[in-house]
Amino acid sequence: MKSSDALASHSSIRTDKQANRAVVIGSGFGGLAVALRLLSDGWSVELLERHGDLGGRARVFHLDGVAFDAGPTVITAPFLFEELFERFGEKFDQHVTLLPVEPFYRMDYADGSYFDYKSTTDEIMGEIERLAPGTSNRYNDFMIATEKMYQRGFVDLAEQPFTKVTDMLKVLPDLIRLRADKSLYTFVSRFFDDERLRRAFSVPSLLVGGHPFRTSSLYGLIHALERRGGVWFPKGGTGALVTALADLFQRHGGIIRTRQDVTGLSVENNQVSGVDVRGGQHYPADIVVSNADPLHVYENWLPMKGWGRLLNGFRRRMKQSMGLLVVYFVTKRRYTELEHHTIVFGDTFKEILDTIFDDHELPEDLSLYLHRPSATDPEMAPPEGDAFYVLAPVPNLQGRQDWETLEPQITQNILSTLQQRLMPDLFEQLGATHTVSPRYFHDALSTPFGSGFSIAPTLTQSAGLRYHNRSPHYSNLYFVGAGTHPGAGVPGVVSSAGVVEKLVREDHVINHDPLATAQDKSAV
Repeated sequence: MKSSDALASHSSIRTDKQANRAVVIGSGFGGLAVALRLLSDGWSVELLERHGDLGGRARVFHLDGVAFDAGPTVITAPFLFEELFERFGEKFDQHVTLLPVEPFYRMDYADGSYFDYKSTTDEIMGEIERLAPGTSNRYNDFMIATEKMYQRGFVDLAEQPFTKVTDMLKVLPDLIRLRADKSLYTFVSRFFDDERLRRAFSVPSLLVGGHPFRTSSLYGLIHALERRGGVWFPKGGTGALVTALADLFQRHGGIIRTRQDVTGLSVENNQVSGVDVRGGQHYPADIVVSNADPLHVYENWLPMKGWGRLLNGFRRRMKQSMGLLVVYFVTKRRYTELEHHTIVFGDTFKEILDTIFDDHELPEDLSLYLHRPSATDPEMAPPEGDAFYVLAPVPNLQGRQDWETLEPQITQNILSTLQQRLMPDLFEQLGATHTVSPRYFHDALSTPFGSGFSIAPTLTQSAGLRYHNRSPHYSNLYFVGAGTHPGAGVPGVVSSAGVVEKLVREDHVINHDPLATAQDKSAV
């Protein structure tokens, strides 16, 4: 079936002819996922992207002829992507090859010890026993507890809209029973006495922008999610997954327009009526879905008045996730001794994070996240060489650091730490490097404070207390992405598209013709 045929078939099953144009702003995983969901529901969908390439935080950089995934380094919960392909009668594995990452992560400690977070219970218990003899039996209790959090926090609530106070009140008893008021670090400490294990099992909160001593224990569900679905790397990188989603969207009639720098949303009769872009182009819409940070939208694209301005003041005071400084680099030799992921802990843990999150200052002691994709996909590195990115949590722009001056200094400090801890010959083997700071997240990704993951995942900023997936100001304006429910990280962002789809279905009744839908799928 040609793309134009697919679009006609989808459009033909709508009965509400006055509401069939959806414009999605931003091509991150959230924007692509919601564009596909709306397209499969019968909407005519245009996706607008500011840059010449797609992916948002998951876009691809090129350095010395090598492709680098700019953001997410692995995929968990692959069923979320399989579902998108199934909606159009296609098979995910015919377009994307997922390679297993093993171990999931290596934790490297300042005392010279390490912990490999592996894929099986027996292997994990063996690692625990090696570090803390006689304590591995506690892991089973930890798994049971995280499984309960997964069932309630992800299975039941991840795609459940939270738009009213009563929505939160309904789940409050479950949150109390799960002790979601406790921090993730406190929760982990119930099961493990060894400080290295406490760090190992609470550090995942940093991967969604949260301070482990502030993030709700509910985020223990990340462990159950990884154990259930595995940790995977798309062959060709996460950029290959972005390309596969975009191709799926276009194959079935979706329209992607790149280099569309949005300047504002037009409003008529208290409804968003379209999207304006630099150069004077206007895209009319019956609904608009933004993958851009909601605060950026409210402050820069919409004429907010009265209580809307007051709400913007509240939004500006919400706790933000940390900033990120990321160094991409190539080497002349391949480091086969290094795993796909290595988390390099500094001498301290809470002290580093307090300095970053609370004081908005740069710590002297660094913790790092090293990504070596060629450990799983050898083609992600130059012949006989290697390619990495290393990420350091840093203050977001609320710290008012001079990043133009600091970028080269911190880059040198990070590479020196890698040389001391993991790669003794790094400076001899080092090739081209490229660094991005919180300024990149602000300037290129429209994140108001240059934070890596929008607002922080604290209990008071969870579910209905995050940015709403449907605007409280304009009922046909919706949001997906890290700042919305259910939160940051690829599974959270993709799930936010499911929340928006439910809200759109509630707001815009569609009468599906099962025969037309079946004929459309059979023609693919």
